[in-house]
Amino acid sequence: MPFVHPLLLGGLLLVGVPVLIHLIMRQKPKHLLFPAFRFLVQRARTNQRKMQLRHLILLLLRISLIVLICLALARFQVTPSIGESLNIGSGQPVAVALVFDTSASMEYRVGEKSRLDDARRRALELLDDLPESSRVAVFDSAEPISGDFLPSLGMVRERVSGLQIRYANGPVTNALVQAYRLLATLDDEDHTGEPMPRFVYVFSDRTQDSWDAGRNAQLIEMRERMNPPKVQGVFVDVGVEKPTNLAILDLDLPRQIVPANDRAIVRARVQATGRDYDTEIVCRFDDKTVERKPLKVRAGLGETIPFETRDTKVGLHRVEVSLATPDQLPFSAGRFATFEVRGPRLVLAITDNPGDAKTRGDADIWKLALDKGGAFHCDVMSTRDAGNLGPKDLSKYQVVCLLNVADPSRDLWEKLKQYVEEGGGLAILPGGAELRTAAYQDEEDKQAVNELMPGILERVIDDDKGMPWKESTYRHPVMAPFREWGQAANVDFIKLPPRAVRYWSVKPRREENVIVSYADAETRPALLERLFDRKKVRGRVLLFTTPMDGRTLTADTDRRWNNYLETSFYFVLANKTIGYLAGDAEAAAFNFACGQTVTIALPPTPRFPSYILEGPALGGGAVTIARTATQSEIRVVQAVAPGQFTLTGGERQWVTGFSMNVPPGEYNLARVPGEQIEAVLGKGALLPVDHNVNLKDALQEHWSGPVELFPWLMILLLLILAVENLLANRFYKGPGSEFKVSGSEFKVSSSEVRVPSSQQPE
Repeated sequence: MPFVHPLLLGGLLLVGVPVLIHLIMRQKPKHLLFPAFRFLVQRARTNQRKMQLRHLILLLLRISLIVLICLALARFQVTPSIGESLNIGSGQPVAVALVFDTSASMEYRVGEKSRLDDARRRALELLDDLPESSRVAVFDSAEPISGDFLPSLGMVRERVSGLQIRYANGPVTNALVQAYRLLATLDDEDHTGEPMPRFVYVFSDRTQDSWDAGRNAQLIEMRERMNPPKVQGVFVDVGVEKPTNLAILDLDLPRQIVPANDRAIVRARVQATGRDYDTEIVCRFDDKTVERKPLKVRAGLGETIPFETRDTKVGLHRVEVSLATPDQLPFSAGRFATFEVRGPRLVLAITDNPGDAKTRGDADIWKLALDKGGAFHCDVMSTRDAGNLGPKDLSKYQVVCLLNVADPSRDLWEKLKQYVEEGGGLAILPGGAELRTAAYQDEEDKQAVNELMPGILERVIDDDKGMPWKESTYRHPVMAPFREWGQAANVDFIKLPPRAVRYWSVKPRREENVIVSYADAETRPALLERLFDRKKVRGRVLLFTTPMDGRTLTADTDRRWNNYLETSFYFVLANKTIGYLAGDAEAAAFNFACGQTVTIALPPTPRFPSYILEGPALGGGAVTIARTATQSEIRVVQAVAPGQFTLTGGERQWVTGFSMNVPPGEYNLARVPGEQIEAVLGKGALLPVDHNVNLKDALQEHWSGPVELFPWLMILLLLILAVENLLANRFYKGPGSEFKVSGSEFKVSSSEVRVPSSQQPE
């Protein structure tokens, strides 16, 4: 309960004046001698008691008049309690943590000002009312590292004024944890006097992505655990109750790797918030406007707009889709994507019997299956010629296939090991009885075999009926398409499931190596993968357990080791497995969310000691990223703004690229319930501020700031003065009181009656 003029409270010393006046002015009874009438003595005692009560009432009224005059002149105020005062303009130093939401949604504009502009302005208004000796810290939701109290309010103002939208961001609850930790350190400091009040002010637009409800319990516990005085929280809502916006939520690329001479498709998903929209949407491929389409979207609904192009060459390509008329949230009016057009990827098939133009070799069917799809080009090489290949020769191939090689040499295994470590894919397709199992076994002098083979070849299994694949084991990514096709009735290899009449029994090194199993009693593996530490080995290895060359069981029969060639299963299996080894499982590597670390696999050759990253929001437009001698990939953390980025090595000898976009949650402008915020910061902590109201005024209005009692004190003063005057006139009216004694009338002043003690009855 503060006072505007506390020095005037010294006037309370004047309460002694009525007491002094009372003692000086009180009437002294006259000493009159009367006969010893008993009734007169009794009446005198009664009158004395009445006189004492009247004097006491008048004394209290006169003291109250002095007190009320002093309180009124000192402008006595009453502040409704919400736990602790907000200390705005009180002159008392305070400890304050200012937490700012700098996420993309704070870019929402009302007029010419963004929500972050409004948050900065309100924070500066608050700082203007804080005493210079206050301790203030600033927390940015984009910075996970804890802040500290700044040396002066001037530095705090500079920090607040310099806050910018950061697209790689987090919820304010993360920054709030850091703020509570900093304020808790004040508990351990030595306080010579009363500890400073502590406050947290959160400035945010209150959108869903700005508040992580999973942190609520932790924040409540941190707040309750602090020593008194407790931290008072204020959530300054700078958002908009009913936002309106048209946003491109996503760009969907069905294929981020497009075969040459095929079409590239992009689907833009658009959503309207708050009202209907009638505008245009524009798509640009490689900075060339491909098409403009009309766009009509009703409030709360969405539309998907497709675009496509065939005019693309082999290499990386960029897409930008934007709205013709941006709305209140500028970043939501555009979105970016990157895709790659690839020519046929090179595959090398190493075999003992490569064949020629006149004779049929082991690799003919395998080569035909890969070349026919257009995604691969398969070269066939003899085992002898493959022995002359060096690392550079192998590096130009995305996948190497060891096809029906009866006795691979130790030197070949060593070359393949190095090739896989540098990112190459290896498919091991064993032959039949001609295969020497010792060359594929865990022999001490062939360590490369140990590190590449997913399992140990034991013996050939014969099943006259043919052993089908076990569909319940279709869990691996390479089998995902087969699992989906299993729901369709018009796929030929679903009607005629794949079966192996003769296949290798393989003992897996680890159970996790098995991709799919046969449906036999032992659930022997049908396809295996060697698992590596991806930080050390970037390549992949697959092991087939039945020959893929179409061989027959005997020379005089047409029955093959498996029925894969009787349907499209052979063609699909060959392309899916080789595509997996070539990196299709990691194809979605061109499009990322702001704040996400981008990992780019480097080709085995060429590799450079440093690479140049170019793109938006980089200092000077480009940054240099160094590479150590053992690094096989580049981790990019500098790309934090939406847009297109390019990474080059050498004199642009090697080029790749990617796109960054604002995380999807930032497009959601729905509001966090106020109850959730107040559960963490305290009841009444949510402050919905009108955009034209000063923060100090809003705080005082929201919490019913100090109320001056001057008019009420003056009214009470007048009432007490009137009562005092009325009672004084009544108590002291007339010269005396009348009473009768033995039928005769006497006039005696009741205030002057005094009976000598010698005449008082016993």
